[in-house]
Amino acid sequence: MAVIGGAASGIVLEALTRDNYENWSALVRNYLMGQGLWGFVTFVPEIGVKPKTVSVSWKKKNAKALHIIQLACGREILSQIRDVKTAKEAWNRLGALYSSQLKADSDIEQEQNSFF
Repeated sequence: MAVIGGAASGIVLEALTRDNYENWSALVRNYLMGQGLWGFVTFVPEIGVKPKTVSVSWKKKNAKALHIIQLACGREILSQIRDVKTAKEAWNRLGALYSSQLKADSDIEQEQNSFF
């Protein structure tokens, strides 16, 4: 499989960088939806409560979703999520680090705090 900008070409056009989170996340979200894996980003069941067969199936599909997210990241960004165990945790961590909406909100808070 050819690689463009450090990301698997079948998933995204370029790897996640500090400046392209909004476009990257839209592409990865759509890819995960198309693969039937988006639910693993939005919901994490209590594994211990499920029957063993469901738990094994959940773990396998979660690993696939997590791997897709990891493949869509460059080396530098991958280091931010290589220790996570769930697709949801990886997605949330990347959003917290790179989403411009979150950065914009924190910038506003800093400006408001500087007035007081």
